[in-house]
Amino acid sequence: MRREADHHRLVAILAHHRRLAAATTLFSSTLRTARALNSLLTAICSSPAFLRIAPKVLLLAAPSVSPDATTFRILTSTLCQACRPAAAVDLLCCMPSLLLDPDSGSCRAVLSSLCEYAPAQDAAAFLDKMCHWGISPRRSDYHGVFSALLQEGMVAEAYEFMKNKMVSDGVAPALADLKLILQAFSDSAEFDFVEEVFDEILLRGLVPDVGLYNVYIGALCRKGDLAGARRMMACMEHAGCPPDVRTFSVVVAGCMSTGDMGTVRELVQQAMRRGLWWDPPALAELIGLLRAGGGATQAQEFLLEPLFVRDAPMLGQLIGALCKQGLLGPAAAVDD
Repeated sequence: MRREADHHRLVAILAHHRRLAAATTLFSSTLRTARALNSLLTAICSSPAFLRIAPKVLLLAAPSVSPDATTFRILTSTLCQACRPAAAVDLLCCMPSLLLDPDSGSCRAVLSSLCEYAPAQDAAAFLDKMCHWGISPRRSDYHGVFSALLQEGMVAEAYEFMKNKMVSDGVAPALADLKLILQAFSDSAEFDFVEEVFDEILLRGLVPDVGLYNVYIGALCRKGDLAGARRMMACMEHAGCPPDVRTFSVVVAGCMSTGDMGTVRELVQQAMRRGLWWDPPALAELIGLLRAGGGATQAQEFLLEPLFVRDAPMLGQLIGALCKQGLLGPAAAVDD
């Protein structure tokens, strides 16, 4: 027993000092135990040659030494660090046949790596495997898969994942997640889904904040339902969530794109009666909205009116922003 302990210590020392060949020789000739295997693998996994050497060590260990849970934990962790999550999944799938249970920590690390380096649908499939192995995913695990689907532009799939997988597993979608879905459907002009998601928010008893209302109102404006957008502004008031300057910017840009300058002036005056002003950042955002909505011609004249501009410095900033967005020609000089 003392001799075996000495051999274990020697293997660990050799491996620690990168004497991998000597450590491997000692392991294969005299000390084939799971503990020695794991000591050797721990050192190998810190080496750039990991992917080349580790399989050879495992072959040397077989059939005398069966890998244990620690062995798999070492290997899956290293594969994730090497951005090879698919290989880590294959390893974890071998564990049940060896009567070993994948541990939750390794599974979550692999899932996180899949969300970052693999197709999002692979991450969703692995989440199902985790549930099959009796590992209950956390909210952060679901959110990782959901975000990966959105990042790949799979908006419908992300929405289905939220409705079917998350809800069926007892994970209620957060308002922030629903807002992301709402924005994604709005950006892709999937207006039927926009309505469905907004209705679901209300049916779930969630209280929209001003940011979410702005996303929904922006979708209505993109759809061309400017009357509906104005009605929703009134609904915000009744709900105790008054419109902010961005709300007005979204609707102003929508009306300006249709040439309804009368309504634009009415909205601007209404905003100012509420004490809302377009400071330089808000003006820059409004100009971007106007440019995206095709209201550049009207914007060039309207935004330079005294209704928007209160002082010379703001006028200078506004002209600069208009030039940057291509709504004016060469920058004009502004007298102080």
